Amino acid sequence: MSVVLAIFLLPLCAAADEYQWPLELPRQLTSSFAEYRPGRFHAGIDLRTGGIGLPVHAAADGYVSRVRCSPWGYGKAVYLQLKDGHSVVYGHLDDYDKRLRDYVRKAQHKAQDYTVDLYPAPGVFPVQRGQIIAASGQTGIGAPHLHYEIRDAAQHPINPRLLAVSWPDTTVPLIRRILVVPDGPGSSVNGDLVPITLDAQHTGENRYTCAAVRASGRIGFGIDVMDPGTGGYKLGIHRLRCMIGDTEVFRVQHDTLSYDNNRNAAVAYHPYFLDQGHFLVLWRWPGNACASYAVSAGDGWFAVPDQESEIRIEATDFLGNHAIVTFHLQPGDPSVDAPECPALGRGTAKLDCFGTYLVVTARFTAAEPACPELLIEGGNDLLAATFRRVDSKTFRAGFVPPRAGAYALRVSHPRMDPCEQSFHAFIRGEKGLAQGVDGLTLSAAPDSPYGILFVRTDTLAKPPPTPMKKVGNVYGIWPGDAPIDAPIQIAFPAPDTLPHPERIHVYRRQGSSWVREETQRTKGRFSIAARHFGTFAAMEDNSPPVISNVTPPNGYQAETRRPIIRAAAADAGSGIESFKMTCGGQWLLAAYDPERNRLEWERDEALPPGRHEIVIQVTDAAGNTATTTRAVVIPD
Repeated sequence: MSVVLAIFLLPLCAAADEYQWPLELPRQLTSSFAEYRPGRFHAGIDLRTGGIGLPVHAAADGYVSRVRCSPWGYGKAVYLQLKDGHSVVYGHLDDYDKRLRDYVRKAQHKAQDYTVDLYPAPGVFPVQRGQIIAASGQTGIGAPHLHYEIRDAAQHPINPRLLAVSWPDTTVPLIRRILVVPDGPGSSVNGDLVPITLDAQHTGENRYTCAAVRASGRIGFGIDVMDPGTGGYKLGIHRLRCMIGDTEVFRVQHDTLSYDNNRNAAVAYHPYFLDQGHFLVLWRWPGNACASYAVSAGDGWFAVPDQESEIRIEATDFLGNHAIVTFHLQPGDPSVDAPECPALGRGTAKLDCFGTYLVVTARFTAAEPACPELLIEGGNDLLAATFRRVDSKTFRAGFVPPRAGAYALRVSHPRMDPCEQSFHAFIRGEKGLAQGVDGLTLSAAPDSPYGILFVRTDTLAKPPPTPMKKVGNVYGIWPGDAPIDAPIQIAFPAPDTLPHPERIHVYRRQGSSWVREETQRTKGRFSIAARHFGTFAAMEDNSPPVISNVTPPNGYQAETRRPIIRAAAADAGSGIESFKMTCGGQWLLAAYDPERNRLEWERDEALPPGRHEIVIQVTDAAGNTATTTRAVVIPD
């Protein structure tokens, strides 16, 4: 929808507002600052629009410093540089004002590309506070909404509340669960090495409690909390404080972010418990450099006091509403006596990772009086780790590698089949190279691990189905939830000769589908830069995209020189990489919506009269191309 070219100043919504609210709607957020996103923090706030085409107003006096148009990410976006030194980003727009629209379209036609990223010189597009600069939409990723982001002079996103940007909020945060984590094998929670989750019980108003915890050594906490917004939206919180009595142990406070380390959200929300909740952790994971975790001097881990203590965790939203959960922390490590019974059960062993240490669990089908043995071989060293009894059937042992390198772990017991696991440990600050199955290799930069990164590789005997032709084995790289800072370079074996190597990519299993990774192809290797482990396969995409539901029909007698031209365009393999639409050989500006698989002409110019052939061409990332044509007659 177009936006009239006008300077339209709105009255102030509140005298204290430093910046103009961007929409002529009641102020309602659908996402808040620093809210959880997979592998990152949300850098701004999202505003409810209820549809597309609403006027978007400039926050303050300044000029347009950047205009971006893309099918992905923020879609159509406008960046303003304000006179006070801050900048503002408006994303997912449906359209720009006329002067910006003309500027963008001129660049698109010159490049013959829908995607452009433009930086006009200061002063070319001045704006005044309240001026209409765009229309809201849903371009890029997501339902209709407006992404509104304020950055400081260093281009760091900042909490809008610090600049008096406000919205109604009278609800208190909702605390759902508590996570209690031992910091390694020398600590315990409720007599175990494995972190526990506890349900929070609402006791009235803004108060919660949960079951008491018995612990020893050093522990840390996480909390699954959200702020109920109007309209049923679930927002994030501004500040967390962990207190023992009147002493603050650690604080997390979302005031500013940096794109240099925004991915540190991967260790702000505990990566190994995302299936149980988004636990914002109250300790600083090794390598976490984001400002939200730099408020406290300590790292958040603390030694369990000698006497019973009260733990209080306070969660505060961006408008100052807060909720508090309190519970008791009891010192001690309860011991479990060996059962006096005949040995009748069979045992199995399992390896788990919950952070920067490994946990080996030996579990028997019946009460077991005899403890298993655990040996770990690393280089020329033979290391022993001691199992501790958790209950009558279960034993656990923890292991922290003393150095980077390859390790072999062996669990032995008279009533267990032989159990051996091999793994590699990368340690932050050191380069590392791990050799996996089939000649697979993993190369880590010094800043790839968050502290310690474990890795184990396997070929899958029963791999999940693949939509394309597999090239070699399907590989499992464990642990799939491992957080990774700098990408790990993973090289997969490949045949020496391939008829169409350009059609082959490495894909990673994500849910029930496969996601293409950017793949480098050299003789005998397929290489990717990965920030995720999991299930991988090299596959060859030989199928072109599918073009369907084309409008207009063939032979169409148009009633206007700007008829609707659109089509559905989808690809089940490597994904759509590029698209092109022409009429009589003339390039047409077409927009692609990847969520709706729709390609549509922008109708930004009149077509020449006469009979013409419309050609729609779509190419996937493997180079396969689909083409369809329609004959149309354009009137005089």
